[in-house]
Amino acid sequence: MKVRYWCVTLLAALLMACASVARAQDDKKAEEKPQPGTEAGWPVKLFQVKYADVYHLANLFRAFGATVQPEGDMKALSVRAPKEVLTAIEESIQRLDVPQPPAKNIQLDAYLLIAAAQGSSANVPADLQPVVKQLKSIFNYQDFRSLGTLSMRVRDAANGTVSGLLPPVSVDSGEPTSYRFHMDRTAITSEGKEQAVRINGLDLRMGYGLKGPPHHGEVVINTSVDVRDGQKVVVGKANIDTADNALILVLTAKVIE
Repeated sequence: MKVRYWCVTLLAALLMACASVARAQDDKKAEEKPQPGTEAGWPVKLFQVKYADVYHLANLFRAFGATVQPEGDMKALSVRAPKEVLTAIEESIQRLDVPQPPAKNIQLDAYLLIAAAQGSSANVPADLQPVVKQLKSIFNYQDFRSLGTLSMRVRDAANGTVSGLLPPVSVDSGEPTSYRFHMDRTAITSEGKEQAVRINGLDLRMGYGLKGPPHHGEVVINTSVDVRDGQKVVVGKANIDTADNALILVLTAKVIE
């Protein structure tokens, strides 16, 4: 009897130990299972993007508290977030993922005028005569001649550069004039009902040789300016040689629809 009682007691103890181990394993699995209210328990959804930049969208949607993984080659977003956030993100993608209107072109023409104390301004183009009349009333120059026109066509919100050679800037220069005309960024703006072009980082650099010392000269005009569509604007002035002559830059900008 004592042997039988001892066996039953041992069996009960083993059963209780197994039950305890099973409960511990169940508790551990429950802890490891993602909970609906935590990030690990959030659903994941893949969004296909056609037009928008997936990296820009990813930065935007992270503000919702979502975990976002952009895939640039596949044009897709993998998003982990609560269901209501996924719904808001899906609605946002529908509004943002649309084709952008084509960028407009901007035609820029820079007129380079050489100004001197005396003369007749006989070779200035007719469309620049009103500008020359205004310049005569502001500066002590009576003679203006055209050195050349620099033309550039750029996209809205883009930059542009042209370079090349122009005639000598004066009788003291026996060499062609080199130039580099650059703009960091051009952008179409609106002033009331009129279109305008904002030019940031306009930079004109001209180099020329001189017959006497210092044998080399340079002109630099660097500024930012707003130009109404079709308007002629005097952008800058710089001395060009020992005779106190000057270079005057006049700029026009026209939006090409």
